[in-house]
Amino acid sequence: MMFDKLYVLAKGGICVFSGCPQDLKSHLEENDLICNKTQVPIEVLLKHSSNGSKDNYAISLAEKASNEKFSILSRCEDETCLFPDGIQFKSKKFKLIDLWILFLRTMTYTYRFFWKLLLLFMFSYLIFGYYLTVFFRNDIGNPSGCISFEEDFNSTCNKSLAKIEEEALLSQNLSYTAIVISLVFNLQVIATTMTFTSEFKIFYNEHRNGLLLVLKVF
Repeated sequence: MMFDKLYVLAKGGICVFSGCPQDLKSHLEENDLICNKTQVPIEVLLKHSSNGSKDNYAISLAEKASNEKFSILSRCEDETCLFPDGIQFKSKKFKLIDLWILFLRTMTYTYRFFWKLLLLFMFSYLIFGYYLTVFFRNDIGNPSGCISFEEDFNSTCNKSLAKIEEEALLSQNLSYTAIVISLVFNLQVIATTMTFTSEFKIFYNEHRNGLLLVLKVF
């Protein structure tokens, strides 16, 4: 289902399906091949395709695919023009569905091949969070941090115990914020460095016909 297009040949070299994987089930149903819940459409198609021209369903599918070929040729005439250096396709218009497909591919690729790295970083965050609770007080977020003109700008340097306690908590709060931001930033830099090469290959394959400003799905 992650392929953009399928082109299935039956025995003997006849085309029985050409299109998106999502359209395969409806394509079979239009030729009276109903798939139940336990059947996979592509397996049903390959079963009849292996019989070639001896299978009536394969012949029917081939005829339908042949009729659809003419609509594809018509699209090629409308969407392309001939140049001395070869045929150049018109840029695909941006659609939200294309962005959604690219997002699904990225998530699938990430969770399939980088799940160990994700677990490692999750474990690192948990350990780091535990040590934060050990080294920092739980009430560092209680002080408001607002400036008091009576106490903060008092030249007598006389401070109450409550004021000294509040300043200590504010100091810990600043340290906590700086450490968390620094750690998260460094972990993200490490993760990006470790996965950049693989992600660049995916990016190159997604845009193998040229780096375009418009998102394209082939």
